[in-house]
Amino acid sequence: PRPELEIFPPLKILAKVLKNETTPRKTPWWLLALRMMLAAAIIFALADPILNPTAPLAKGEGPLVLVVDNGWTSQRIYEAQMRTAESLLSEAASNNQTVYVSAIIQETNTEIGPFDSASARQFLAAIKPVAATTDKKLAIAKLVSLIPENTTIAILSDGVATKDDEIAFKQFEKSKPASLLWFASTETPFAAINNVANQAAALEIEIARFGTRSTPVTVTAFDARGRRVGEATAGFGPGEMSTTARLTAPLELRNDIQSLTLQGERQAGATFVMDDNLKRKRVAILSGGDDEQANPILASTYYVRKALEPFADIVVPQAKELSAALTEVLESRPSIIVMADIGVVPETDAPALEKWLQGGGVLIRFAGPRLAAAASQDQFLPVFLREGERALGGSMSWTVPQEIAEFSRTSPFATLPIPQDVTVKRQVLAEPDPELARKTWASLTDGTPLVTADNRGKGSIVLFHVSPQATWSNLPISGSFVEMLRLVLSLSQTQSNGSADAQNVSLNPWRIISPTGTITPAPGFAKPAQFTAAKKPVATYENPPGLYGNEDGAVALNLLASGTKFEAASVPKLNIPVEPRAYITSENKSLKGALLGLAAFLLLLDGLAMLWMARGRPNSRGAVLHKTALAALTAFAIVAATPMDYAFAQTNDAKNGDAEAIEAISKTRLAFIKSGNAQTDQVTLEGLQGLTLFLKDKTALEPADPVGIDPEVDELAFYPLLYWPIDPDAPMPSTLALENVDAYMQSGGSVLFDTRDQGSTSFSLTDDTSPATVRLREMLKNMNTPPLEPVPSDHVLTKSFYLLDDFPGRYKGSPLWVEQVLDTVSGQDRPVRTGDGVSPILITGNDLASAWALTPDGLALYPTEGSDPNQRIMALRSGVNIVMYMLTGNYKSDQVHIPSLLERLGQ
Repeated sequence: PRPELEIFPPLKILAKVLKNETTPRKTPWWLLALRMMLAAAIIFALADPILNPTAPLAKGEGPLVLVVDNGWTSQRIYEAQMRTAESLLSEAASNNQTVYVSAIIQETNTEIGPFDSASARQFLAAIKPVAATTDKKLAIAKLVSLIPENTTIAILSDGVATKDDEIAFKQFEKSKPASLLWFASTETPFAAINNVANQAAALEIEIARFGTRSTPVTVTAFDARGRRVGEATAGFGPGEMSTTARLTAPLELRNDIQSLTLQGERQAGATFVMDDNLKRKRVAILSGGDDEQANPILASTYYVRKALEPFADIVVPQAKELSAALTEVLESRPSIIVMADIGVVPETDAPALEKWLQGGGVLIRFAGPRLAAAASQDQFLPVFLREGERALGGSMSWTVPQEIAEFSRTSPFATLPIPQDVTVKRQVLAEPDPELARKTWASLTDGTPLVTADNRGKGSIVLFHVSPQATWSNLPISGSFVEMLRLVLSLSQTQSNGSADAQNVSLNPWRIISPTGTITPAPGFAKPAQFTAAKKPVATYENPPGLYGNEDGAVALNLLASGTKFEAASVPKLNIPVEPRAYITSENKSLKGALLGLAAFLLLLDGLAMLWMARGRPNSRGAVLHKTALAALTAFAIVAATPMDYAFAQTNDAKNGDAEAIEAISKTRLAFIKSGNAQTDQVTLEGLQGLTLFLKDKTALEPADPVGIDPEVDELAFYPLLYWPIDPDAPMPSTLALENVDAYMQSGGSVLFDTRDQGSTSFSLTDDTSPATVRLREMLKNMNTPPLEPVPSDHVLTKSFYLLDDFPGRYKGSPLWVEQVLDTVSGQDRPVRTGDGVSPILITGNDLASAWALTPDGLALYPTEGSDPNQRIMALRSGVNIVMYMLTGNYKSDQVHIPSLLERLGQ
């Protein structure tokens, strides 16, 4: 067939193929900016940015040696020192360096390394400012002998120069270090008290400054009870590095001052303690002559007055008759009475004078014709005298005037040079006596006494065997006379010793100045200090500044001496590379976490934005995708923010304190009641830690670390024994706290009260009035306590683990009081239920915690007061017996009856 013709329409096909051109949707600018911020946050977070970054401090060559200058002047920059040390340790960890850590002032045999950076941080945390002067020469010499060569030495200086800096730092050259980094701060000024003088009209306080401090300083005075007595202000002139503040107050008020503090300063140099040596004494002068008022320059006591006026307030009675004058003098309450050539004290006044002497007064007597004539009738003389005097040209005379012999070592005058120009032409002689040598303070070259003395109760009687004028001797017009009277004047300030060598004694620490300038009880590591007439000890780690002695009499040891000036330390000039560095003054902080958190927040905003944009297309694939992404993102955020400790399949009924309760009952642990005094609580914690170590070593018990608790808010039932150190200076416990402790004891718990006062007095149920005992009585009077008795010899406590007959601590002698065993009284009638036979209350005064305190290596932290070398071991054994007694109850008591039970079973 013929083909048919078909028309091919290509344009029509193309018309079907081609689509209309459409405009795509554009991302909004704000969403684009949000995603750019999200990307930027992630990028910056991965870069690990640091806020307040510091440049590398060390080059990382060889081991790192950290030397911390921790003297009292470092208190003001301690935080900067630790911040810089942390940065150095972080660099050492990054460079895999070993580290040595040493302080200028530290305990003997303290380990210095080598450590890794983690261990070094632990040793660094133990370094604290010490209220003592630094001996850099000795400390660096010891350090150089222990470190290897090719080290990087970093010295964290306090910025204050000392006299031996150049010699001390020169010793580092011996260890051949690669470099020495010198950190110092001179931008933090401070002020300190150098010296105090109690003048006639005011207390003059010498103050030195360091740095550019120009503001006035205010000195506040406190008495022994911490009460504010007065204030004084002084300013520094241009270029002046020292000034003097004058505190004007009546003599009696100034003599009550025990400490001075600079306001606004928190370091040991800003506190100054005062003892009796700085109390201005009142001296009364009595004369046997009648020329005192008519012509003072010719008076027999003229040279005595001139010698004593710079150091004391002079009192001269108005009455001329001796008995009335003596009564007037005693009513003025003087510290010293000087009698110049008085024959016999009136019999009616003798008891009052004797009472004054027994109370601690010092009677200074001078010879003369009247005393020589009545010597055998006078009871107020240190030695027996022969009647009459020994004079040049007389029957018992010398051919030439005699000179003064060398002073004995036991004499208060031992530090004085022998006066070469003093001669004696006349004297009163002492009768030979076996005690004469002991009572002689000064003698002549022929061996006869010139000055004798003896004790009378707490007081002393001193006799100059010559007259107070220059008639019998030229001693009163010599310079030695002033120094001799000044030393005799100090006798009224050291009456607690009551001996001729009172200035050559070893005294225990009583109150010390802490590194922050507060006055606190002496810590256990403080040791007795040796005070001599020639030289006072220097404040060290073992002899911190403060008061040494006791409340009846103490000697002050302060940091600084008169005339002390402070200079900025300079960079050491050594034959090794020395690189000055600046302390890190602000803490750096990583921003990585904050940026990642910002990125997560922006991602969440992006998901919400996409969901909002797809709201008009609920069935679109994009909307479903964004909904899914948003749901996953939300679930991830919820999971990340939820603590993983919770079990999601269970109802969370946890309450506040549940974690602490679980931790408390997971293991047996000892606990103590916080006193509110940081020093007391620290000693108590160390004591319970030491007892815990001893329990682990000697028994099957494995106690957890001890804890301090507040009975007002903490649950007490978790602990079988509470140790409560009584601190009379701490605030009185609240009524709620005492009620909780009372309920704890009635529920079967036991409390060990420790008054820690056996060093001065001990706990008693009758007439003891120590501050700690008074506080304990106030606490117990409103509590339901049972009758008490000292631990009987057959009590369970004496055999619960060790066989003991005493329970000593730092002190020995105070009994351990427990509930009295009353066989005739039923358990229901007792004031406190004893439960399983354990006393709910124990009381001691032996300071058990100080004796228990041990280092992790088993070394004692605080000394014991006593001659028994086994006292600490017995104290720890006492602690074990007490703990076992608390935990086993009447189990040990039942063991006593086992032989009888076995015998009955056998029958």
